[in-house]
Amino acid sequence: MNDRSSSITNTRLLWYRRMFIAERSLVSFAMGVFALFPVYLLSIGRDEIFFGSISAAGMAVAILIVLISPTLTRQFSVRRLAPIGGLLYAAACATILLNEWSGVRATFPYFLSYMLQSGGWALHFTMGSICISALSSDADRPSSFMAYSAFSTLGLTCGPLLSSLLTRFAGLGTLDMFILAMLAATAGSALSSWAARRAANIREADIPNNASLARDIFNLLFSNSALFFVLVLLSASIYTTLINFQVLFANNSGLPYEIFFGFWAIGVVGSRFAIGPRVTRSAADRTLPLLLGGMVVSLLGFHCSPGHPVIYAMASLATGITYGLSYPLMQAEAVRVTAPQSRTLVQIIFSLSYFLGLYFFPFAAGLVSVQLGYDTLTLLIAGLALLQTAIALLGYRTIRRKPTPTVVGSKG
Repeated sequence: MNDRSSSITNTRLLWYRRMFIAERSLVSFAMGVFALFPVYLLSIGRDEIFFGSISAAGMAVAILIVLISPTLTRQFSVRRLAPIGGLLYAAACATILLNEWSGVRATFPYFLSYMLQSGGWALHFTMGSICISALSSDADRPSSFMAYSAFSTLGLTCGPLLSSLLTRFAGLGTLDMFILAMLAATAGSALSSWAARRAANIREADIPNNASLARDIFNLLFSNSALFFVLVLLSASIYTTLINFQVLFANNSGLPYEIFFGFWAIGVVGSRFAIGPRVTRSAADRTLPLLLGGMVVSLLGFHCSPGHPVIYAMASLATGITYGLSYPLMQAEAVRVTAPQSRTLVQIIFSLSYFLGLYFFPFAAGLVSVQLGYDTLTLLIAGLALLQTAIALLGYRTIRRKPTPTVVGSKG
């Protein structure tokens, strides 16, 4: 009877994880549609620096959401917060549509839309990861993160690829794709709401009202987890440059941007399903630096790709593989080296580091692309990957000398 009950419980947990994975796919699809936002802005007379400016505004909102996540979690619970991110994303799409349909094309709605999108993604990203972690055991958490990230990328790449197909063969426009994105985000929110209300494990991820947040956060910033906060910040900077400036880079280089999104998706999703389980069982202190070093080489391929579609495709595939395997490994490692009672907080700080890179770096990338060109921009992101590799190698040496604590701070 106990074995049967355990089997039923595990089946339910798996089903709930699948609901959150489906939600991530749908919200990520909406985010993929937002990859066309710079092209839309250029078509109405804006430039890359303007996009960088609204991205910086989005960064401020995203960081604010992540910073107040501990308080939000204590006041409203993870269960109630889980579906809100998708609804904010839908509101972002609606703002763009209303601004266009009004015929005014005012500046403020573009800022408001990106702030809603950024805040929605920040809340969804943080709460979703906490839910996946809560629904997973220590043994299967790395593979859960690997699958969660795989479907995230699948949804993201489907956005621009489906947009390209529908605009080319079905006569739809960019604004029509924002309608689809709004519907997808709403559907994802409904799925997470259904799962969160039924999964008892998610309630255990809430931060108690008597937790000493300031002390816990301070301790985590100087713990073994700090290495992965830095690594994910640099990874997010590389990722956001590749995604947000890829269409512009491809057009400037005489390349079809569909090549990147197609081969990137194959690299990310294929590697996570094909060799991800083996990677999660390997020694991370050797595998992670190796993957980051491989990313340096793959990113240099973009520098050599203008006018060469084959090099462009191979660079996209290789970057997808190295990024696709390294990112969830960083997330799993950040949780692994943290005491169990502080794992919700460590994921919040992990999200904060991610969003610092995701929303701040496009402003710097926009300046570099306008002032120095895309050749310099491709070298810059390769340099970030090289810095990642060096930090990972040195950081793991420190971790080997510093044991993982069993208690970090106090949860009361």
